[in-house]
Amino acid sequence: MESPRDGKEEDLTDRVSGAPDETPFFFCLRSEMKHLLSQAIGELPEKEQRLLSLYYYEELTMKEVGEVLGIGESRVSQIHSLSMVRLRTRLNTLLAGTPPAARAKAAGIP
Repeated sequence: MESPRDGKEEDLTDRVSGAPDETPFFFCLRSEMKHLLSQAIGELPEKEQRLLSLYYYEELTMKEVGEVLGIGESRVSQIHSLSMVRLRTRLNTLLAGTPPAARAKAAGIP
């Protein structure tokens, strides 16, 4: 874009204050991704939801998660890996099958 001051080309992003991850666009994307992730987690089987909650929110180790669930650490790792594959697949489906405007509306963004 041409600068109104001196007629030289300038990048409009130079005028945006703050870090790139603090822009309204970034906040919108983050909100949308949180909504989609929450939806995808809600579609997982209860055991997988519980495992992810213990591991990520309660910050337990896989060994501790296994003790809570009454399964071995290696089984926790297997279920975790399966959950990640399911989430990745579901998120890809949600992102590919829904137009951006509809995703924004579903996330509560006008």
